[in-house]
Amino acid sequence: MRMGDEPIADMREPSLSDWNWAVLMLQQAMLGAISANFRVVELAYEGGGWIVRVTLAEDDPSDREEIKEICDSMWVYLADIRDRIDACAYTDVRADVLVSHAPLILEPRSAPRVVFQRRE
Repeated sequence: MRMGDEPIADMREPSLSDWNWAVLMLQQAMLGAISANFRVVELAYEGGGWIVRVTLAEDDPSDREEIKEICDSMWVYLADIRDRIDACAYTDVRADVLVSHAPLILEPRSAPRVVFQRRE
């Protein structure tokens, strides 16, 4: 996040339109960044901020750095469209990285949203 351009704290939940914008901004941020080590990428909205939850097959420092870059890029993209989204949707983007070989169990619910899942 750039200094002096911080998002406004807001405890409302994002609208469907805000979710759609956020998913699109995450997809744009992920272009060319996904390695074969990425198993699933989910987007959640928790505690007034966006969480990019990534499950990796193996712990890899370069993938962790790429995930940080994805979050930074997503925030910049949200800043670019802040006049089109609610104040609650223009907020922090944080990463949550899990490393697991366990079978993926994705529950059919609206949040978090699966943005990427590799074929296994």
